[in-house]
Amino acid sequence: MINFNFSQIDEAYQRIQPFIVKTPLIYSEYLNNITKAKVFFKLENLQRTGSFKLRGATNKIIQLTLEEKKRGVVAYSSGNHAQAVAYASKLLGINAKIVMPKNAPLIKIDNTKKYGAEIILYDPTSENREKIGEQIANIEKRILIKPYDDENIIAGQGTSGKEIVEELINLGEKPDLYLCCCGGGGLIAGTSTYMKHKFKNIKCYAVEPKNFNDTQISLINNNITPNKKLSYSICDALLAEQPGDVTFAINKQNLSGGLTVSDDEVKQTIVELAENLKIVVEPGGAVAAAALLNNKIDVKDQTIVVMISGGNIDSEFFYNISKEF
Repeated sequence: MINFNFSQIDEAYQRIQPFIVKTPLIYSEYLNNITKAKVFFKLENLQRTGSFKLRGATNKIIQLTLEEKKRGVVAYSSGNHAQAVAYASKLLGINAKIVMPKNAPLIKIDNTKKYGAEIILYDPTSENREKIGEQIANIEKRILIKPYDDENIIAGQGTSGKEIVEELINLGEKPDLYLCCCGGGGLIAGTSTYMKHKFKNIKCYAVEPKNFNDTQISLINNNITPNKKLSYSICDALLAEQPGDVTFAINKQNLSGGLTVSDDEVKQTIVELAENLKIVVEPGGAVAAAALLNNKIDVKDQTIVVMISGGNIDSEFFYNISKEF
């Protein structure tokens, strides 16, 4: 039984507030008119390191004991968690080693190096990142910083939801729907916990790439169900094999269901967000907006919150898709 609750998020916010940016919550009259709804976008792409991941990594690492900090940390990630762990470790003077897929976006690999971490590249088609990370942790006695299946990580991610709630209350708004990207489920687990604490009737939906909708399927089956093997998506940040034990226990309580979007829908949404909101969004960060803009759920006459979770996109990839639409 998971007893995760909003108070852990409040405590996390107190710890990490000096290290993070309070990201904007914005709306667009143009997109409101298109959707016939009142839509607020939470811009975690403007967070330090370019994604929400800094919140959870900082909350976890800052609580390590002095002895644990001396031993150093290790993490595995396609990029955003990698950058967050590297950045937080650098701030706190901790040695970090990061396991990353060799096909991760170059911007994510370069930034992780820039923040001072040692990178171990692996082949995602033949090697298992969790096993590599655990092996390094065991041999070198490092502390393993998991990307999502940890209550301290989830509480840190949930601080984005706390900011959303406080801003909506200040605006006198009461949201009906919350759409959030979902890979391992840490961000939506944390943010939905805080939002449902303040807005009891809000309906929260996980949004995932086509063929990586393990949370949607797991919710339907009422049991953790992994993705099928050998699938592909441009949404590199959302390719977890299955929901985490901790995240799924929370999301099973909080979520009303799951939605899926195609890679083409994500590409088009990245271009639309650049044109209409003037923001740069990575594929995984755009899936919730893609669900909104492609009518995956009825939003007419409702107040919606859409999570924009990250903006770490290679410039060449962005240029190429901008020519497609």
